[in-house]
Amino acid sequence: MLEAVVRQPTGHGPLDDIRVAVKEIAGIGGHELTANTPVRLPASWSRPDDDCPIVARLRAAGATIVGTTTTHEFAWGITCWERGRTVVNPRQPGRVAGGSSGGSAVAVATGAADLGIGTDTAGSVRIPAAWCQVLGWKMTDGLVPMDGILPLAPGLDHTGLLATDPYVLGRAARCLGARTVEIPPGVQWLHRVPGSSIDRRASELVHRAVEILVDAGHDPIGEVTGFPSADELMACFTIVQNAAALHAHRDLIGSWPAQRNRYPESIAARLDTAEGRTATQIDAARRARIELTTRLGELVRYGVIVLPATGCPPPRTTEPDVAQVHDAGIDLRSVVLPNTVPANLSGLPALAVPAAVDGEGFGVQLLGPAGSDLILIELAEVLVGALPTTL
Repeated sequence: MLEAVVRQPTGHGPLDDIRVAVKEIAGIGGHELTANTPVRLPASWSRPDDDCPIVARLRAAGATIVGTTTTHEFAWGITCWERGRTVVNPRQPGRVAGGSSGGSAVAVATGAADLGIGTDTAGSVRIPAAWCQVLGWKMTDGLVPMDGILPLAPGLDHTGLLATDPYVLGRAARCLGARTVEIPPGVQWLHRVPGSSIDRRASELVHRAVEILVDAGHDPIGEVTGFPSADELMACFTIVQNAAALHAHRDLIGSWPAQRNRYPESIAARLDTAEGRTATQIDAARRARIELTTRLGELVRYGVIVLPATGCPPPRTTEPDVAQVHDAGIDLRSVVLPNTVPANLSGLPALAVPAAVDGEGFGVQLLGPAGSDLILIELAEVLVGALPTTL
């Protein structure tokens, strides 16, 4: 899970003595980048000369890089349990850690690092954070550039951090450029994305989180209405992501289709599908994304939304792609992604906060207006320790 790669700080500041683990698709100057794949990457990606911006900014603030962490292959998966190196959940043995930033979540959960760098295209920071019971912050779009990080789906890819201590996370956020903004003090809630199936315990944890925030002085607004349905979100996201991933692998990385035989069938099939889509289909999905972004932006004008982080506990390693909801097995992506992709489609900041019930990890999620990253972390400070987390 953690391969030792030591890089000393380049400066001193608020992150002195903080240990950072880096997802293996994020460039560290002079260290080989592999993305947990046998696909041969060009030297421009596999052997970076310089640190990517998030690594450079953390080191400049005093942090020490202590290693790289396992990703789901090419960061395209939400389990870290396919071919290549896999990641077991340290909190719930026999369960997946989640992905694609599962290695970073485990490094933080086990105390091997204070901060874990991740990337989040469809929830890849927040999903393993919820299942490994740590904090997972997906940043506002553009807060930290994606330069030097192997792309999955440009335009949907975002940087993120994982931590156990919200105060350390807040210090890191400020070092990365997050600033305090004014937003309405209201708290809204969404027990489930309309049309999606989730475990009732995930809804109960949302309700409990709202109660805690209201008791702390935040204004209750009510349940969100007009939130995009699961079908709307996934129909748009799937086409936009696949088109962006095809562009990344064909044009930016240059490994597709020349190395098709080296790709796992799960990824090759998605890229094949993307190649078969028409320009009309892709343009329609991109227009739908603009409309969804507008709707989501309007919803968070009134305050932060509390919603499920994943909607289910982590799957067993024997059935890594199956979510157990009310004792029934359901396709994992259909349960989890409607809760996570709204933040990626819209570029809004989101934060997963650990919460557990009946010995299983779920997490709750905070979704806020653009630039409200620090406010989400401050809300997490209220929730950490108040939400149930006993496994």
